[in-house]
Amino acid sequence: MSHLNAAPAVFAFARYFARPLCPSCNHEQFVPERSAFIDDGRIRHGWLCESCGHCFCTTVEIGRLSS
Repeated sequence: MSHLNAAPAVFAFARYFARPLCPSCNHEQFVPERSAFIDDGRIRHGWLCESCGHCFCTTVEIGRLSS
């Protein structure tokens, strides 16, 4: 397997596990309070900032990787 074939999986991993910043205080978040599948290919994460207490959501699209 070449390294080029692994690139889509690496990008998908980085996109899914990216750590968002709180839109209120810019503090980096580490673990969502909750996660849910909203439909085929999308996951919504709910965050509660430990620094300022602001609640916000992010959505991740996890489309299928081609083989």
